Amino acid sequence: MKHNNLIGIYGGAFNPFHEGHKLVIKTSQKILNLKKLYLFPSYSNPMKPNNNLKDFNKNIIKLRLATKDLDVKVSSLEQSLKTKTTYDFLFKINKKCDLNKFVLIIGLDQIWQFHDWYEYEWVVNNINICIINRPRYDANIDKTIIYKKFSKYFMGSVENFLNSSAPNLHFIKTEGIEISSSSIRKKK
Repeated sequence: MKHNNLIGIYGGAFNPFHEGHKLVIKTSQKILNLKKLYLFPSYSNPMKPNNNLKDFNKNIIKLRLATKDLDVKVSSLEQSLKTKTTYDFLFKINKKCDLNKFVLIIGLDQIWQFHDWYEYEWVVNNINICIINRPRYDANIDKTIIYKKFSKYFMGSVENFLNSSAPNLHFIKTEGIEISSSSIRKKK
């Protein structure tokens, strides 16, 4: 695989950060050969109400501690930019630099609701998206709205994905870990 200069963008609530998130990070770094990987904890998620700044700041601290042994940078840029959606965030980044230098990393669970994201078509058309497998979500991917609408953009090989510009999607099939932040919070 040729040397890559892509920068990974991995966003989410990470509340709490868990082994599944670690697997996404390690898989992305290994398979995509990323130059850098940034974690962007959600400052405000319209699909998950009741976010507040106090919790966000605590989450940043916890996330930095949890990832101290991983080669990632936890950034509060989303809060600094006051963005509420992936589109807002990427649109602001795109004003400063070419989004073809980045890859958006999402868990497979997100593909089932991706069409609900604000301006999801703009997101698909303007940044490479790498989808990492999660158990229980991998059946019938071809039935998702995003696959039906953008199937021609799915790259079969990682090499094609890494050497193409957006629009471009790639699915990385890993064993995954059966875990979610929601289930961890329910147990507490």
